[in-house]
Amino acid sequence: MTRKQFLIVVAALVVLAIAGAWIMQSQRTAWNSADTRIGQRLVPGLKLEDVGEIALRDGLAALTLVRREGNWLVRERADFPADAERVRELLLQLAGLKIVQTEFVAEAQRARLELDEPGAAAHAGAGTLLELKDAAGKSMTRLLLGKKVTARTAAAGPSPEQGVPTGRYVMPGTETGSVVLVSDPLAAAQARPDAWLAKDLIRAERIKSIAATGPDGRKMFVLSRETDSYDWKLAGGGKPDLQKAQDAVGALQNMNLSDVVPDPGSAASGLDRPTVITALTLDGVAYTLRIGSKTADDRYFISISVSGEPAATRTAGRNETAEEKGKQDKTFAENRSRLLKELEREKKLERWTYLVGRTAVEPLLRERAQLLAEKKPKDGKKP
Repeated sequence: MTRKQFLIVVAALVVLAIAGAWIMQSQRTAWNSADTRIGQRLVPGLKLEDVGEIALRDGLAALTLVRREGNWLVRERADFPADAERVRELLLQLAGLKIVQTEFVAEAQRARLELDEPGAAAHAGAGTLLELKDAAGKSMTRLLLGKKVTARTAAAGPSPEQGVPTGRYVMPGTETGSVVLVSDPLAAAQARPDAWLAKDLIRAERIKSIAATGPDGRKMFVLSRETDSYDWKLAGGGKPDLQKAQDAVGALQNMNLSDVVPDPGSAASGLDRPTVITALTLDGVAYTLRIGSKTADDRYFISISVSGEPAATRTAGRNETAEEKGKQDKTFAENRSRLLKELEREKKLERWTYLVGRTAVEPLLRERAQLLAEKKPKDGKKP
């Protein structure tokens, strides 16, 4: 190699080195610029009291939560009350979300992070679109939620899907390339309307009697007791199986809904010929349940009505002292106030039709013969 050729090679290497350094510095500057968001809130300045609507949509379902007069309602379920605690949890999560990583993702690579826009049909790479609006319907923020990030734990299996979710990829606003990783998986952000319903249905307390009448008007059974400390009696004689009697009582004391039927007129509900359950409480409240058909996924159509109210005054006991009377009257008044508040909530539930799980309903659908205690032979052997 001649001296001239050597100098040319050296010069070329110098030029390449300068160009490489310039490219690296440009990339570093761009990266640092993008990284200024790390540690910042994803939705800065979000005021929860200003949020009037939450919309969630994926390839399978759409959900709209609207706030009216301080209450959150599920639009897709005929404005049935939403689970206020779940709504609050999601809003607090959104307000506190922090960016832990940023990166540029080409459009062709978005599907692998589940950041494709959700369309009319579900596909593997689709994300969940979340939008917050104010009371006037103006958009406050728009987020496309993508794939969840998991961390392995000692209890996790060999598959990454078995790890614990620790974050989620998000595409903020209307951006098409900038993707951020946030510090929360946002597990509550589901577009299924039934997941957001307030699940409490009826809470019948101190039940005095339960009567079941079949679709043909035939009396199925009547259970009753004098006070809440007495055993249950079965009309027509015979001793009821106390566990089965308690199962029927328990169904009314703690019944939760599975879903709300938005258009009951279009469903084969069977509520035109229902099984009717009537329960009376020792406090003077009457519950009527109309139970219709069972669906393919083991849920029953149900409608309810509530009437009556607890007594306004208490009958004092014999030989009650003035001090005892004062305490008992105070307890009575507090309990009555609580019952009236619960009754107000329950009476509002009369306008909807519900789906309730089989295990919560079928203890009320037994025939009288099925409620009888099993007779044991005198020799102690099973028949």
